Amino acid sequence: MNESPMVRFVLAGFLAVVACAHTQTMSITDALWQPVWLEGEEFPANLEGSEKAFLRLLDGRVQGYGGCNRIAGSYLLTDSQISFSGLVSTRRACITGMEREGAFLKALGKVSSWKRQGGLLRLYDADKRLLLEMKADPEQTESLPPASSN
Repeated sequence: MNESPMVRFVLAGFLAVVACAHTQTMSITDALWQPVWLEGEEFPANLEGSEKAFLRLLDGRVQGYGGCNRIAGSYLLTDSQISFSGLVSTRRACITGMEREGAFLKALGKVSSWKRQGGLLRLYDADKRLLLEMKADPEQTESLPPASSN
């Protein structure tokens, strides 16, 4: 069958959109995401006496660390929507970072949509207000075991 250049162009464009949508969804799972901005303020990489906060999304489960306590729960993900549920954390008391960690968990509970822009993951509330901005940590992501081994 002889296709016109216009048909090939449209088909190529359609396939590119489908591939990008799939890549966008896949690009936020199996990665270690570190918060860099939280509700109008820079999210420090780590405070004295605390470790880096992060999230990892795997097969409907979220795992992470708030800087003092481990975080776990579930998430639902679509092309542009995401919601976290059943979020729990351990109950360690730390000298620093507890307020920051609490704000991080509270913001996650309000998230309803997402956008991947460059190397950043932006999480929004139901009113499309930016709550969290996170970046992938390529060094940590490369060393993560595959999702099936967890």
